[in-house]
Parts: sequence; structure tokens; C-alpha cells
Amino acid sequence: MHVDLEGMDADRLITYMDNHRIERCWLLTWEEEEVPIDRLYQHLPPEEVFAAYEKHPDRVVPFYAPDPKTDRLEQKIIRGKEHGLKGCGELKVTQLWEDQRLESYLKVINRHQLPLLFHMEEPRMHYVPENSGLTEKTLNVLLNGALNGVVKNLLLRFSKNTSILKDHIEDHLTYFPGYLYDFAGLEKRLKQFPGQVFIAHGPHFWNNIASDRSEILFHEKGRIDQFGIIDRLLSRYDNLYCDISGKSGYNAMRRDPRKARMFLEKHHRKILFGTDNTSFDHEGLIRSLQLPAKKLENIFYRNADGLIPG
Repeated sequence: MHVDLEGMDADRLITYMDNHRIERCWLLTWEEEEVPIDRLYQHLPPEEVFAAYEKHPDRVVPFYAPDPKTDRLEQKIIRGKEHGLKGCGELKVTQLWEDQRLESYLKVINRHQLPLLFHMEEPRMHYVPENSGLTEKTLNVLLNGALNGVVKNLLLRFSKNTSILKDHIEDHLTYFPGYLYDFAGLEKRLKQFPGQVFIAHGPHFWNNIASDRSEILFHEKGRIDQFGIIDRLLSRYDNLYCDISGKSGYNAMRRDPRKARMFLEKHHRKILFGTDNTSFDHEGLIRSLQLPAKKLENIFYRNADGLIPG
């Protein structure tokens, strides 16, 4: 979870946890120094996480992921550990795993034995409105997510074929470079740092629960005929885990319940429960898949407990 995201300060966070019978949460930051599109970023500083931890030490497990571009990485990690830091997350930066700075980053957090929780998201063209007028607000909604990307595809085709709004839309589409989306680079790092715990989430990770992919949808849907690359990576690498938080994790578990149960059964020792401040009923969905009690316990808390020293 995050503090100060979706209006959830530390006290409201605890109320949410009480209402959902959650004993503890991993509280994550978001830090990126060179943001490609301002409106896609919300700075979530470590100070708020440590303040929540000091106020509720029995409920909060503090995480912090400094930007890999910082020249003070180790100092930030050491200072964080002095305040109770238990993990590195959420790493959500517009870089690739093959970036040399990621190698240096992994060496530091591996040396400090911190599990790394990261977000994967593919590149895309993002509409950036020029003002807050009705037309711009409408285009922002239609081109940046309405009906899971279907409306964007239809509107782009319409404008191209008719020239209506074509120049305007093209002038306001900005390239978003994605977050840590290169699976080949990730696999290289999994091999290179076998003692480092990696915990994946995000739409690009969970879209690849299936081998078939759409070029339109932001969150894939429909029947899963064959499991995709994340099934292979979770099976092959002992140091790779994942969490089901956010809309992406929820969607992956809901799109094909029979295959979702098979996936959870197979990887029940590698999957962590989470919500990421969303209102989706992750717990109800997981329970509806009727896994054996021991495997549910692994997903709901035992796996997470086993990854945090002390």
C-alpha cells in the first residue's frame, strides 16, 4: 500500500486495514527524479512512510525505493535502515533492466539484503491535454483509458480516416517510455543476483499471465489458453515473487477463474496478497477460487512474512 495516495493518510490507512481485517501492510514509496510526463507521476516520499511506521510500528512495514539515478543511493538506504527500513519498493522508474545503473542499484540493495518490489508497464503514446477545458478533459478520458483502451483505438482510427481532430491529437500525444518492462533484461538480473529477492507487479507483468496479447487493451481480458512468460520465470527462478495488487493483479485473477486457480495452486509459495490502495475486492476474489487453506495462508501472509528479516 501507499500513504497519501487516493486520499489515504496514515490514520485512514489504519482504518482501512481494520475494516478489512489486515494485520500489517508493506508501505511503499514512489520516487523518480526525471519524470517523462508530469501528470503520470505522484511523488510519495519516504518521510511519510517512516512517520506512519513510527506512529503504527505494529501495523506498518516500511519500504523505500530511491531513484536509481541518485548519486546517494547507499546513504539513503543506510539512513532508511536506521529508521526501520525493511525493503526496497516500489521501484517504478522509466528505465530498462539492462541499464547499467540498475546493475549498480541491485548490488547495493543486495548487499543490504532488502527485497525489491517493482512495477512493470509497457510504453505507449499518452494524450497530454493543454488546458482544463471540457474538450481537453473529454479527450483525456477517451484517449487515456476509457473502456480499457478500446475507445482510444477507435478514436485514433476515426481521426486518421476523417482528419477530424487528427492534427490536434497528434500534437498532444507524448511518448511514455514504460517502467522496467523488458523481460529479457529482468531474467538476466534474476540470474546475475540469485540471492536477491525480486517481487513483480503491474499491468505488463500480469498481462503476461497469458501467452496471447492484444495490441489494444491496457489490461488483458478473456480466456487464458496458455500461460505466458511469468509462469516460466516464477517456475525457474527461486528469487522471483509477485504480488496481486492493483487493478492489474485483480484483473489477471478474474479474467479466467479456472486458470487463475491453476496459477495460484502452482505458485502459491511465490505470490503475495496486496491491494495497492484500490477498492477492488482482492480478498473476496481470491477466496472465491477455493484454494486449500494452507495455500491461501501462504498467499495472504506467510510468503510476505518469510521475505522480511526479523
